[in-house]
Amino acid sequence: MYRELSPETLREFPFAMLLDPAEDGSFRRACEADSWRGLVAAVLRDPSYEEQDARERLIRRLRLAEDARFLGELIGRPGLRVGIGASDDMLDISTDRSILESLDRYGIASLDPTLKEPRR
Repeated sequence: MYRELSPETLREFPFAMLLDPAEDGSFRRACEADSWRGLVAAVLRDPSYEEQDARERLIRRLRLAEDARFLGELIGRPGLRVGIGASDDMLDISTDRSILESLDRYGIASLDPTLKEPRR
């Protein structure tokens, strides 16, 4: 489950991010969700994402990463690659969390700082 946020919206869910980067370093959209999967659904603006099977979600993450790769070219991050696994200049599509962390790492989105803590 996710929802879009405005500056006056009170937060209800533990996962949040900023999306749609502007040239001045700000972001045009904000959203929150109850899970990593919910955040991906918010990025896609598609609540049905959360109910899709694993294969379809992977395909959707691949499409999202390809769009993000193109956006990276526009915002000064040329050369991003799409794949599975963490490496330099890679948008990792292996999980919902990994694609969102990739988007954050390359400035295409901005995760809430509490979500950037090291994995345990």
